[in-house]
Amino acid sequence: MNFLIPLIAFVAVVLTLMLGYGMWAYFFDPEKKAKKQRLDTIQNTIQPDRESFSNTRTTRVDSFLEIWLRPRSGIFRQLENLIERAHIPQSAIRIIGIMLALFLGALVLGLLLHTNPLLLLLLASAIASAPVLWLILQANKRTQAFENKLPEMLDFISRALRAGHSLTSALAEVGKEFPDPIGPELKTVSDEMAFGLPFKDALFRLAERVQSNDLSFFVTSLMIQHETGGNLSELLDGLANTIRERFKLRGKVRTLSSEGRASAWILGCMPFALAAIISVLNPQYMSLLWTTPQGKNLIYTCLGLMTFGVIVINKIIRIKV
Repeated sequence: MNFLIPLIAFVAVVLTLMLGYGMWAYFFDPEKKAKKQRLDTIQNTIQPDRESFSNTRTTRVDSFLEIWLRPRSGIFRQLENLIERAHIPQSAIRIIGIMLALFLGALVLGLLLHTNPLLLLLLASAIASAPVLWLILQANKRTQAFENKLPEMLDFISRALRAGHSLTSALAEVGKEFPDPIGPELKTVSDEMAFGLPFKDALFRLAERVQSNDLSFFVTSLMIQHETGGNLSELLDGLANTIRERFKLRGKVRTLSSEGRASAWILGCMPFALAAIISVLNPQYMSLLWTTPQGKNLIYTCLGLMTFGVIVINKIIRIKV
């Protein structure tokens, strides 16, 4: 165990140097400042109609590290896609910097408290992964909000087509009339097609940004209709009804599985509640858990078994519809 402490210290020093270099490159690099000034000058001189397109995504200058990592690291590209799905105005390098800072802070605090090295690495890794978990939650929340409004969007497009509008103009109207997240995403699609991106590529980029099965059905339907023809209004009406029926079935499944979710919450919270109550009633009796080696081993074993149990219960109650 003793050899792990110098190893952790070495890793902490290396990560600190990398974090310092990344912050310098992001905020103080003269070449990057010059690029940003040139882009700002160009941005101020472009036409007003192009300003609406550029404002759909925050304009920023990619750092040298981003340009170097993007073709070489699949994990870095996945992180960028996750940030885009979550619609967060942060770069992947900044998120990585926050993760490194959290990791180093947890390491330093654990070393000061003389924490077990293996436990310290696990806790530091868990704390450092918090920004990624937050991004996943934000992306899932945005996808859920998109799916909830998707049937209404399909009905809107179907009525617009019956009124004589083209599909591209119908998508543009959706971008103007609907709130976030559907409105801005469809406005981005309309602007991309207006600036020359093919219809198929614009829709595929939309499906990649949102990551929704229902939206993938919509994009696939448009692709098939675009190649083979047919009554698009009836196709969209049928797809909207199918999605609404899936929502109803999903609600029934959620109701039937509510007992399993309640059991998971109760079984997961009960040990911590009992430990808190016993600690208040008899502190000396409970302190044996974290003051003796046997108690610490028991805590680690119980946490591992509880995690495994929560995963199993989550698999049982999660039914895909």
